[in-house]
Amino acid sequence: MKAVDMAAKVITDNSFSWIDNLYLDFIPEDDLKAEDQAGNNVTDCLITGVDNSPTTWGNDSFSELLKAVEIQLFYSLNFSSDTDQCEVALMKAFLAAGWSIQRQDESQDPDTGQAIKTIYVSKLQNILGGS
Repeated sequence: MKAVDMAAKVITDNSFSWIDNLYLDFIPEDDLKAEDQAGNNVTDCLITGVDNSPTTWGNDSFSELLKAVEIQLFYSLNFSSDTDQCEVALMKAFLAAGWSIQRQDESQDPDTGQAIKTIYVSKLQNILGGS
């Protein structure tokens, strides 16, 4: 299973009500245009893959893949919840699902003014016996 699909399952299984749209790999151009015209009043989550490297080497082979994704949260301009609480709940859900938190970044979109949070998570997947 692709890392973005695995990460999306963590988010959908936890039903985060503050995430309005979940996108895998990219945000469609039509959605971006529609949101800009509507005033960026939704919170989007974009998951992209950043690593799928073989690891745990032995006998000239490997038995695990390091799966890593970048989770970008594009907060609505009128977001009223505590972003720290939302992000902690998201990270705890990933930890509970066996993922590791690698790092986080914060920025602001210079065009829209939206706050952006980027969280990098990774997980080792055993390829010999399944997940």
